[in-house]
Amino acid sequence: MTELTTSARDNSHRENSYLDGGGLGSWVNSRDHKRIGFMFLGWAMVLFLLGGIEAVYYKLRIGSGAGVDAGTMSRMLTYHGVIMAFLVVVPLIPAALGNFLLPLQLGARNLALPTLARCSLRWYVVGSLLVLVSLMLYPVGTTWQFHNPYTLIDGGSFAFMAFGLFFVAAGWVATGLNFIVTVHQRRAPGMGFFQMPIFSWSLYLTGYVLVFAGMVFGIIILYLAGAVATGRGMFSNGNNPLDWYRYFYFTVTPLVFFSLIPAVGLLTDVIVGISRKGLTGYRVMVVALVMLLTVGFSSWGMHLVGLGEADVVTFAFAIIGLGAIVPLAIITYSWLATMHKGAIACATPTTYVLAFLLNVGVGSVLGLFLSNPSLGHYLNQTIFRTAFVHYLLMGGVITAFLAGLHFWWPKITGRTYNQVWGRLSGILFTVGLNLAFFPQIILGTKGLAPALPVIPVELLALQKFSTLGMDIMLVGLISCAANLVASLSRPRQGTPDNPWRASTLEWRVSSPPTAENFAEIPEGGDPYPL
Repeated sequence: MTELTTSARDNSHRENSYLDGGGLGSWVNSRDHKRIGFMFLGWAMVLFLLGGIEAVYYKLRIGSGAGVDAGTMSRMLTYHGVIMAFLVVVPLIPAALGNFLLPLQLGARNLALPTLARCSLRWYVVGSLLVLVSLMLYPVGTTWQFHNPYTLIDGGSFAFMAFGLFFVAAGWVATGLNFIVTVHQRRAPGMGFFQMPIFSWSLYLTGYVLVFAGMVFGIIILYLAGAVATGRGMFSNGNNPLDWYRYFYFTVTPLVFFSLIPAVGLLTDVIVGISRKGLTGYRVMVVALVMLLTVGFSSWGMHLVGLGEADVVTFAFAIIGLGAIVPLAIITYSWLATMHKGAIACATPTTYVLAFLLNVGVGSVLGLFLSNPSLGHYLNQTIFRTAFVHYLLMGGVITAFLAGLHFWWPKITGRTYNQVWGRLSGILFTVGLNLAFFPQIILGTKGLAPALPVIPVELLALQKFSTLGMDIMLVGLISCAANLVASLSRPRQGTPDNPWRASTLEWRVSSPPTAENFAEIPEGGDPYPL
């Protein structure tokens, strides 16, 4: 590996950056995609903190042997799951980094529908506040999947939760529609679909997921709220409880479990940047992303293994779920081939890239076990499944986000962070994550059910290791945040515009970019020249 270079052109012309000028009102009413992405990032980090606090508190209570009463435990895990899955994991990469980077990568001055982008941010904030209002009024305790018929008899303030998630889903639809229209209408002259960076490709495909699944999710959550309020409707008592699970997982599987699609696109651009060479297998990578999207929409039934679905249906979805390994293998090969013989930068994003490969590798193996009809019938009812979800979301999506955030931080803020501090934070986060969730794999094979208020004494030792891992992961995240926040006190002057010597269009503008992005619209071309 080579140390990160700072020899790239230093453009000290910063007076017209998107960060300069105006007060709070100019930010709240801004239609600048960069400001909207920055505000998405800030609000998502606040929600991530809230969701993390609930998980850490639960782990500390369980790991100490004190336990938690069943009602409190159920409510805590409900809000932890809702916040982390719907308010953080789904919108984090597309809404924060996607809004910021897509026009820059396409050579455009803004998103095609900037007013809609501003609306998506406002709906996201309003929706998340309504979810938090439900927590303060009368917490819902149905788990984040809103188990039916428990949701009908829970008695919590589900109406606030449902309307909050409806607004959040409306924000997803608005963001996805904006990405689709922007890609079709705002690409630079000479930039065809196969001249777009892979991250732009992943955002384009994710746009369709957000529009379709977001609309369906928004509708079914209102239907469920209607059943709770009136006792009538397709999800009311007397109907098949599996109906809710089918609709829920049909929408949530591509949104949450396959939020790896934008993560893969992001990681691809990061890997090309830190390797300082062209991407191996560009078109194959695009095909793999489309395959991953197809599997995301067609494998939702694998989550119903062991829940009473017909055997033939279970078997069919198990086969489809196993098919996810094919595009993941293609993507991994392309990444490794790209890094082979590259001048890989010894930098913080590299640490998170390696962590992603480790974590998603473990998660993919766990997914094979859960997709097996015989093993899945048993393991889906245990904490083994919890480990799988966290390896996929925390180890995959959040790790990819951290890689991208550190990679584009000089572009977003015009400031550099401490590389040694950043690498140590990444190592702490990765070690803590694996120490937190790998014991859950073992506990799952021993039959430990998820969300127990008290852990059996004979299994408490492994749970204490898991709690220790959670503490280490938390230290790593705090250290990461402190490093980035500390960098904001540094002067912008002297920050190189392109410290990675990357070739995509966002690196041709100043750091941070000006309000209009490009003085002249650039010509499109190969995004990854050799």
